[in-house]
Amino acid sequence: MTTELMLQLLSKDEKITIEYKECQNGIYDDVYETVCPFSNR
Repeated sequence: MTTELMLQLLSKDEKITIEYKECQNGIYDDVYETVCPFSNR
């Protein structure tokens, strides 16, 4: 993924294929709970 593509994605709202999570001090459990359903979709 390029920096340009990442910035483009971050400038848009969340939707069915994009969900934003904040992880400043490590990865929280809710991140895994979100990633797994996305992977299964």
